[in-house]
Parts: sequence; structure tokens; C-alpha cells
Amino acid sequence: MPDIEKLSGVAISSIEKIDGIAKTSIEKVAGLTVPSSSAAFLGTYQGAVAAYSLRRLDTGVQHAIRVRNDSGTETDIGFTLSGGLDTTALLQHCGNNGDGRIVTWYDQSGNSNHMTQSTQADMPYIVDSGSVIGTTTQSFPVIDFYFGSDGKHLSDTFSSNNGDHFILSYVGEFRTVTAGQQIVSQWTSSTSTQTFSANVLGASSKLRLAARYSTSSNHLGRVDTTATVGTNKEYVVVGYMSASPYEGDIDVNGNTANTSTGFPSTGNLRTASAGITIGRRHDNGAAQYQGYLAEVIIWSDTTLPNRDNIMTDTKSYYGIT
Repeated sequence: MPDIEKLSGVAISSIEKIDGIAKTSIEKVAGLTVPSSSAAFLGTYQGAVAAYSLRRLDTGVQHAIRVRNDSGTETDIGFTLSGGLDTTALLQHCGNNGDGRIVTWYDQSGNSNHMTQSTQADMPYIVDSGSVIGTTTQSFPVIDFYFGSDGKHLSDTFSSNNGDHFILSYVGEFRTVTAGQQIVSQWTSSTSTQTFSANVLGASSKLRLAARYSTSSNHLGRVDTTATVGTNKEYVVVGYMSASPYEGDIDVNGNTANTSTGFPSTGNLRTASAGITIGRRHDNGAAQYQGYLAEVIIWSDTTLPNRDNIMTDTKSYYGIT
């Protein structure tokens, strides 16, 4: 059967929900496959250093995650024909009333920068008591990094940028909003080993993207959102940092206001291969992210993709307004 191109005369690419259900959760309508715009995402937005998602981001990618069930058995979970997570296979693996923990979040960029966790107690969750964990409003699958109010995380080691610029995007939802949470972190307690951090500011409850520049003074570049974030709402965040020119920006759910906060006037972005963690500050258990994630992507190439288009396409896929 051919893929659906239109539904009631409307292009399928323009539809966010069908009968109140997010398009990303529907595989077929009247026996026809609902096409996924996600499979060509990294082909359109090239230059990714690392790309983690519960949807297929590029053609040929086979697996999204590796999951351990309650018996300790592990298996790789892939995608449906429409590009979403294969939740049927996931639930079969976890069993009735079982849990599913993330062992590996596979890098879909082709660079093999896979995020992993070998300690079971620290593995984030994807299935809770036989149900796939989902967001509050759109109900798309997410990974829980604060399961049972207990911090979880995934880590790897690689160079996140080319010294000149990078884009970081992520899709998630906060369970609680507290000061200092680090969502994605290539950051330690020493300024000499800090690269970048996507975090929550103090009492303002705003989001920040920060990066260190390789100068004698270890200059810090940072951008903050213009509005606060809250719980029980899905967010698409797209941040950018640059050394030529010295500038940056961070946008949330389509807000494209310039949010430059402070930058040096010399030096390059740190590029050393270093530990990077999703779910907390990299070097210890501090600054735990208290929420869910569906996607994290880092771009850094000679030419960066258009940030506004990344935001628009990502919001459209997840049905976030």
C-alpha cells in the first residue's frame, strides 16, 4: 500500500493530530502507512555530532535504544514503519506490569557516540509497570531521568564541537523545576574542564546554555531564555553558541527573541574529547535533571543548519505549540 499523502484534502505533513491523537503515535489510517518526516531529519539538517531520539532521524538507522527488563535480559528496540518508537516490541520485552530501563541510547548521527549506563540503579526508565512513559499533553514516548524521585543518567566521551560553533536541541518535559538542574552536561567543578552545559538557572526558573572558551581566563559564554519554564508541559529547546562571531541564542517552543547574555571577545570554544552526560552534571551526582527527554541532538560542522527550521520541524513532529 502507498503512504498517505493527504487526509480529507489536507497534506499529512500539515496535520498534528488525527481524531485527537498525535500523528507521531499513529502508524496506519485505513490500512495505509502514515509517513514520517523524521526519517530524513538528519539528511536535511546535516553536520550532527551526536543525535539521540525515540524517533528515527535518518534512513537506515535500525535501533533507538537498548533496554533491560526486570529479569536482566537486554534487547535493542527499533522503530515502526512510520518512524516512531516500536512500543509494541518494547512492551513485549518488558512483559505485563514490568519495567524497562535504558542501557544504551543509540547515536543516530553515524558517529557511534552512544550514551550508556552500566549500573542498573542509575539506568533511566522507558517503561513503568507495563506502560510506556509518555508526556503529559501529547503522550509521546520519553525517557524518565528522575524515576521514583531518584536521579538517573547516561554518559559517553567525545568532542562536542569544532571550536567555532555548535547547536544543541532537546525535547522534554520537567517533572519539577528547581535551580541548577543540568539537562545535558559536558561540565565539571573545574573551569579548566568545562565545555558546555544546558541547565536551569536559579530562582528565575529560566533555561541557560553555557560554554567555556579556551582563553587564559577561561571565559564563559552564556545565553538565557526570556521566559520561565514549568512542569507538565512539553518543550522544544534550540540553543546556539559561537566564537566567530562571539554570540549565542536559546529559543523555547518557537520564541526566536535574541537572548545573548555574555560572551568573551577572544578564544575558541573548548573542543577536547571529554565526558558528556545526559541527566546531570557530568562529574558527580549533583544538578540532577528532574524530567523526561525524547530527543537530544548536537550539531557542529563548517556550516550549521538553520535553527528556526529545526525548531519548526521538531515542534511539528511532536505536535508541540
